[in-house]
Amino acid sequence: MKKSLLALALLLLMPPALAADEAAGNVRYISGTLVAQKADGTLRVLRPKSEVRPGELLVTGKRSYAQVTMNDGTKMTLRPNSNLKIEAYQFKQDAPKADNAIFRLLKGGFRTVTGLIGKRGNPDAYQLRAAGATIGIRGTDFTSRLCASKGCAEDEAVARAPVAPKPKAVGRVMRVQGELAAREAGGKIRKLTLGSPVFEGDTLQSNAASYAVVVFRDGGRITLQASSVFRVEAFKYNKARGQENIALRLIKGGVRVVTGLIGRVNRNNYKFRMSGATIGIRGTGFDAWCNGPCAEGAADFGANPENPLDGAGVYVWEGEVLLVGPGGSYTVAINQAAIIARETGRPVRILTVPPAVENNEAPRPDGVPVDLEKMFEEADTGGEAGLYVTVYDGHIILGRGDQQINLGRGESGFANDRILARLAETPGFMEDKKLEDLERYDDSGGDQNGCVIR
Repeated sequence: MKKSLLALALLLLMPPALAADEAAGNVRYISGTLVAQKADGTLRVLRPKSEVRPGELLVTGKRSYAQVTMNDGTKMTLRPNSNLKIEAYQFKQDAPKADNAIFRLLKGGFRTVTGLIGKRGNPDAYQLRAAGATIGIRGTDFTSRLCASKGCAEDEAVARAPVAPKPKAVGRVMRVQGELAAREAGGKIRKLTLGSPVFEGDTLQSNAASYAVVVFRDGGRITLQASSVFRVEAFKYNKARGQENIALRLIKGGVRVVTGLIGRVNRNNYKFRMSGATIGIRGTGFDAWCNGPCAEGAADFGANPENPLDGAGVYVWEGEVLLVGPGGSYTVAINQAAIIARETGRPVRILTVPPAVENNEAPRPDGVPVDLEKMFEEADTGGEAGLYVTVYDGHIILGRGDQQINLGRGESGFANDRILARLAETPGFMEDKKLEDLERYDDSGGDQNGCVIR
C-alpha cells in the first residue's frame, strides 16, 4: 500500500507531458489537404479544429490552403505546397517572460497576423526562420514566401498580375527614446521604432519624456521633442521628374530642424508652418516651438514676451530663417530667437533666449550619424530564388548573419545566401487574394485530432 501511495505521489510530482504532445493551436480552415508530420515520421491528416503541436511539420497539398490559430491568437494562413515547422512554442497567459515561438519555413509561404507573443514580455520571443534568414516579429501582419526558383515558377498557382505601387517612405526613424506613433491620413495609428518608415501625410506624436530623430530622403532631419505633434503634409523628392518640395507643420510642442537638399537648392520649395506663423528657410538649422494658444489654434496664438515659450517661436543655431506672422516678417540670424507677439501678430526678437531652448536636452538632428544611402537603399532582385517578405501592418526585422533591415507597413524585403535588401517594388507573386479572403474567415465544425497515419 505504501509503495502504491509513493508511486502515486511521484506521478503527481512529475512534470506535465512533453511540450511536443501539448496543443499549440488548432486548425480553423482547410481547403484541400493539410498534414502534420512528427519527428518520428508519424503523419496526421488534419481537419478543422484539429490540434497542432510543437515539433510538427505542417504540409499543405497542391492548390490547398489552411489557416491555423495558435494559443496566443497568432493566425497563420498557409499557401499551397507549403511546409511550415513549429520548432518551438510556449505560451502561458500569466507568464509573458517565458513566451517563445520559433517557426521554420521550408517551402512555400504563409501570411501571419501575430498574437500576444512578441507584443508582451520579450520582443524577440517570436521568430520565423528560412533559408539562412531570420524574421524578428514585432506585432504585425505580413506575408512570407520562399521561392526555390526565379519568380516562384515552381508554383503553378502563382498569380502573375502586377502589384499596384505602394507609397514609398519619405523618411525613417533613425533614433527614438520612449514612445513614438504615426497617425495616418485615414486616422489609423501605428507604433514607430528604430528604422520605421515615415510616409507623406503622417502625423508624428511623441509621448512625455520621449524624443525621436527622423531623416528624410533629401538628407533633411528633424528631432521631435517630448509631447509634440508634427505633420509631414507633403514631400516630393524625385530629381528625374523635377519633383522637389516639402511642407512640414508643427502642431504642438517642439521640433529641431536641419534642412536637406530641397531647402538648400530651392528654398521656395520648403515650407514650415505653425499656427499663424511660417518659417522661411535659408538652408539652416533651427528650433521651433508651438505651445499654449498656438497649439490650441486660438486667435491670439502669439507668445507673451514674459513667457516666450507659451506661443509660437523660433531659435536659430545655424544660418538664418525668416519668421512670418500676420503682422509682418523678421529675419532671425544665428544664435537669435524670435516669437510672434500675441497682441500684434508681429514677429519680434527676444533678447534673452529661454534656458530650455538654449540648453535643449533633445539632440540636434545633425549630430546623429546616419548612412543616408543605406537608410533608403532599395533593390530589384529580378525575382531571384530566396525568401520574400511583405509587411501589411506593423514592422519586422529581416536579418541574415550580423546584417538586418527594418521593414514597415507597405514595404517588402528579400534575403538569400548573397543578398539582404529592401525591395523597390513588391513582386506580383507575393499577392494572393485567397490569403486576403481567409483573413475574414470564421471557423466552424470538424474533428479534434484528425486521422493518424503511420
